[in-house]
Amino acid sequence: MTPTPDVQAHNIRALLRQRMKTIILIAALLAAATLAFAQDPWPAEPLPSAVNLTEIEGSGVNDFYYDLSGAVWNPVTRTLWICRNGPGGDNSKLWAVVENDGGSFEIDYREGNRGEWTGFGDLEGVTQADFDEDVVYTIIEGEERIKAYDVSTYGTASLLNDWDTSAYLPRSGGAGAEGITFIPDSFLAEAGFVDSSGVPCASAGGMDGLMFVGHQNGGGVFVFDLDRTTDAFTFIGEYQSGYSELAGLEFDRSTGELYAWHDSGFDILSVFDLTSEEVPGEDYRSLNALRRYLGPSSENNEGIAVMSSDDCLEGERSFFMTVDDGGATSLLWYREFEDGCPTWVSVPDETSATASGIHIAAHPNPSRDTTMVSYQLAAISDVCLRVFDVAGREIRTLHLPNRPAGEHVVTWDGRNQKGDMVRSGVYLLRLEATDPGVGQGTTTPLGQGKATVIGRGKTTIVR
Repeated sequence: MTPTPDVQAHNIRALLRQRMKTIILIAALLAAATLAFAQDPWPAEPLPSAVNLTEIEGSGVNDFYYDLSGAVWNPVTRTLWICRNGPGGDNSKLWAVVENDGGSFEIDYREGNRGEWTGFGDLEGVTQADFDEDVVYTIIEGEERIKAYDVSTYGTASLLNDWDTSAYLPRSGGAGAEGITFIPDSFLAEAGFVDSSGVPCASAGGMDGLMFVGHQNGGGVFVFDLDRTTDAFTFIGEYQSGYSELAGLEFDRSTGELYAWHDSGFDILSVFDLTSEEVPGEDYRSLNALRRYLGPSSENNEGIAVMSSDDCLEGERSFFMTVDDGGATSLLWYREFEDGCPTWVSVPDETSATASGIHIAAHPNPSRDTTMVSYQLAAISDVCLRVFDVAGREIRTLHLPNRPAGEHVVTWDGRNQKGDMVRSGVYLLRLEATDPGVGQGTTTPLGQGKATVIGRGKTTIVR
């Protein structure tokens, strides 16, 4: 089939970029030097303290030892999907890993069948669109194609669809597509995501979201709107990540942020908010980075996966990393990953004369809209309920003046301060009390007085 003019133009631009490889490399090095000041320390425990999960695949030298590649965490089924790219493609594999009763992980089984599939080609990345479906989406390096598989039958993967995205991905030799993640439309809209022309963009192919592919050659993120039922798709645009290589992608739906792992001597974890800037004279945009972290090691780290912020405990949650050819340390579990977790989730030890208890109960939890928060007061107080997202942003404040002593219920309607319904996710609650009359009036009862935190909690909104 003859490429369309758009595809031909894209290929010409990619060829020109390849011919300027030396200039691009120098520019990347300069960019890395410029960004170095913004790199924060690794936000988890050091490598020697991470839990090594390699042995869960089997005793001795097992299939995790070589060629591990992508990973993704499903917070609904609580499944860690791990993939391997070879060797040679014929021995590529996919595993479903779940929590066990011993506080660790194991390969899952269903109806006596092991959660292991093989024969995908050069399988570099895996993701899911609908967390309730037994369907995985993969990126196959070399072929540069996105493929969907039904994995409801353990051990047997049935190909559902095959999108040939190769014309838009700048493969060069062995440097090809490596990371893949899916971002639902609701997150794209809230973040103000735009296409290559700067126009707000959402899916139109029935997927209810867009597929993001990270590339080893150039470090770009390439976005596609896939048709759910056919092999058709629309190319949305290219977005540069700030580094000339990208090995792994993971979108965290609990925070609305995109994680990208840069290997090949960079060893950097970037965090993006889905906004982007126009690059003058170019047909791609530049993603806006919120944070960048130095990696835990200079090994050949590839795949990344992060648990939901709903799993944050005392400001920490779990982060997983695969190591290509890592041998006996190829799958690592970091249990003290702080990024995306508020630092104030812990309930304080002290109470005040105003509070008869320091915990608040949110119900129903999870909720589709309205959340009721129960609390108890020992004396008349001005009360304030503050609602935060997991990034620590205060999204709603409810003032309740002159509450008498006793048990009370305050209702949050699932809306932010502007009156808009918030998206699905985890929200943190903080209840404060002040002696009445100390503040500036009923509209701002906590004004000048010293507010005492009488409870903390969290709730999950599911749309």
